[in-house]
Amino acid sequence: RAPQSGKSLGGAPRRVSRCEISDAFMTTGSEEQLKTPLMSAASHDPFYVVKDDLAGKVEEIEGQRTRFSSLLWETNTATSAEFKEAKRTLNRGVREAEIQLKDLELTVKYVERDRSQFAHIDDRELEERKKFVAGAWSTLGLAREAIAGDKTRQKLQADEAAHVAETQGAYGAKTDIEMANTNYIHQQHGKTRQILQEQDENLEQLDGAVDRVHRMANEIHGELKTQSRLIGDLETELDETTEKMNFVMGKLAKLLKTKDTCQLLTIVLLTVVLVVLLLIVIFG
Repeated sequence: RAPQSGKSLGGAPRRVSRCEISDAFMTTGSEEQLKTPLMSAASHDPFYVVKDDLAGKVEEIEGQRTRFSSLLWETNTATSAEFKEAKRTLNRGVREAEIQLKDLELTVKYVERDRSQFAHIDDRELEERKKFVAGAWSTLGLAREAIAGDKTRQKLQADEAAHVAETQGAYGAKTDIEMANTNYIHQQHGKTRQILQEQDENLEQLDGAVDRVHRMANEIHGELKTQSRLIGDLETELDETTEKMNFVMGKLAKLLKTKDTCQLLTIVLLTVVLVVLLLIVIFG
């Protein structure tokens, strides 16, 4: 299979499937092409299209993480709409980048597992690819830690408890024991609110996944309808061709005064061979 050109991939970066990447890696060209370092032929390698797109996403995620951390420690996370939006944006970006990075990492494993089949990728180039994948995973890991790490959860729960205490008061507590009980109630309310928020975020992610599956199902349905229509047209054409063939064979049978199908087919075949031989003699 011929390698994908930059034009087929180019323009706006898109997510390249693991099948496309694997097929391009398995492409073999001339001996001169195999000697060319892959770095100088990046326009023909989907790895670099995905890498450039992913590198931009990772850099964007790093900026989002910095902003998220700043809002986490400088605002009341229980009431700050800006913080909640920053958290959703960061979480969504990390999730999308992880999916893309898994595909990219799989192509590196393909190359590493079968070095003879990917001779056009030398050891230095392979190490560069592995280094990029490892660095991207490290950055995404930091972002995940910022979103769901222990310190973040403690800050979120503390803000939720403070918000509950501010809105619901001390429940008339006066003694130290009563205040301790009230604080415990506030903390539990804060944890409950935090758990509910996490469930809402998970439901939003699930809703997005369901929407994607729905769109894919609609595309598959449309494709099946198209294929069904094409198959119907083909069946109609076959029926018409069969009728015409039967008509011709009937006329031929009357002409030759025989109904033996094998004999008729032999005559037709020999006639075709004769015509071909005549053409060869005339134009040869």
